[in-house]
Amino acid sequence: MPRRTYRNRLQDLVSNPSISPSDRGFAESLLSYYERKGSLTSGRVAWVKTLEDRYSPQNVAANTAKGAGMISRLESLRARTEPTSWAAGYVESLRGHIVAGRHLSKSQIEVLEKIEFEHNDEAMISRLSFIADYKENKNGMYDDIIVIARYYKPTTYFGSLVDKILEVKDFVPTYAEYNKLTKNKYAQKVLQQHKAEPKYLVGSYVTARVGNFPLKHACGGKPCIVVAVNALPIVSAAKGSKIYKLLPIGRAETVFAEERQIMKARKIK
Repeated sequence: MPRRTYRNRLQDLVSNPSISPSDRGFAESLLSYYERKGSLTSGRVAWVKTLEDRYSPQNVAANTAKGAGMISRLESLRARTEPTSWAAGYVESLRGHIVAGRHLSKSQIEVLEKIEFEHNDEAMISRLSFIADYKENKNGMYDDIIVIARYYKPTTYFGSLVDKILEVKDFVPTYAEYNKLTKNKYAQKVLQQHKAEPKYLVGSYVTARVGNFPLKHACGGKPCIVVAVNALPIVSAAKGSKIYKLLPIGRAETVFAEERQIMKARKIK
């Protein structure tokens, strides 16, 4: 039988389905250290033994039986939470504590009770109603969040949430996530600009405002025809940030400009 190295032992710990998220993270850090150094310090070796004892089949079985009531409570709550939510992760971490033979602290119980309240029957009915409204695009809910997700995409704000909204098919944010993303003051300004009636309609003539030399140069100093409105995602919460697609007269290539950068052109002869 081949000799089991610390790599093997740590890999087994990391893949153990019973290990708590925090202990799994610690085991991963020990494995990473071993992969870099090729060995473990005496203190780290002791921790490997501690984790192996903590999650041995015998101890897991004993702790699971001892904490059966709390584990059942946590698993019922876990089924009500969003799979990728903070609440789901917290509940799973508490389950890991029980399986590891630890007692939950007073503060942990208080947070648990708060999560249970936030996921009671009334809250679940509201959640299902929100999901239905979101999928049906009631009152433009889906349209709004797409506009705001595209606004935040080039930034570092709401990174993982924005990626899920734009890239994961059938993803539905939580009600709290939806409000946090679309109801903040910047998002509200962006939506206001996006939905505002355009000052310049498709087919009208515009020109760069005085002093906007980059746009004037891009247009060759000529007036432009408006080709499209809301042509690109809004990138600023400022007034007049609606983006137009313009075709300079006498040119084949289009340019983009914000509403505040252009004005009505004089009558074209």
